[in-house]
Amino acid sequence: MNPSSQIQAAQRAEVECFTDLFDAALDGFEQLTRLQLQVMREFSRNTSQRLFDAMQAHDARDWASLPQQTLQADPQGATQYLQEFGRIAGAMQAAMSEALQQGAVRLQQHLQEAGGQAGAEGAAEAGTQPRQAARSRTGARRAS
Repeated sequence: MNPSSQIQAAQRAEVECFTDLFDAALDGFEQLTRLQLQVMREFSRNTSQRLFDAMQAHDARDWASLPQQTLQADPQGATQYLQEFGRIAGAMQAAMSEALQQGAVRLQQHLQEAGGQAGAEGAAEAGTQPRQAARSRTGARRAS
């Protein structure tokens, strides 16, 4: 196999692998960003509503009548956020692992193709060399 074709095959496989990795990472970051924005929007709305409810309370009796969620954070929301974050991160990791595996497979395929092409070129060159040698021997016999 020609070293030049090996290098080209390896470079092609690496570029394809890095492109797939970059796409998988961007997809994951896009999903995480969307999740972050959603959580921030919900937090802002909930906080505003809690502040408005708290501002309307004038004394201890009003404070006691406020819903519990007005006075404390929502642990269920945090749990849901962490679950979704974990799902996205896991999917992102799986996609990147798949991209790396596919990159290794493509590298192997490109190297095999380059080896096959180099073998075919070598066989073609080897097939023309005996003909040329036979022609030169025939020409040498005629000259003598």
